Amino acid sequence: MSIRYAVIGIALLLGFTSGGCAIGTQKSGRVIDGRRIAEIKVGVSTKQDVLDAFGPPNSYTRVGATITNSGASLLGRPAAAPIGEGPTPAQGAIEAKAAEDVFVYEYTEDDESFFTLLLFTYFRRTTVSDRLMVFFDTKDVVKYLSFAKQTDAEPEDE
Repeated sequence: MSIRYAVIGIALLLGFTSGGCAIGTQKSGRVIDGRRIAEIKVGVSTKQDVLDAFGPPNSYTRVGATITNSGASLLGRPAAAPIGEGPTPAQGAIEAKAAEDVFVYEYTEDDESFFTLLLFTYFRRTTVSDRLMVFFDTKDVVKYLSFAKQTDAEPEDE
């Protein structure tokens, strides 16, 4: 009997020690200081003001063309017009204009945890982020800004 209990004990010990677990948080980007956003004034602040307040953006986009016919489809015809009627793309449904820039600042926290025991694995991942988007007009003056906050991070947490 004692050999049987020893084998069962060794099997249980191997079973419990063959598992693993991990918990961690990956952070990327710089924490966005929400108090500094109030310093940025639409129609007044410039691109340089934004760069001074937040530094270089994580990414930026340049937008350069708009559709001028508000009811036009991508083919340049009014949405309800039959094919063969209405303006064609060659008639100028799309008008090029000077480029406008969009700066994107993002801070992300990615929390992961897992637990493995023999053939069972539990995995959980939660991603939250703070995102500031600043839109500029053709003269590099702030046209619009948007801020969404999901994390609890503050600038002094860095």
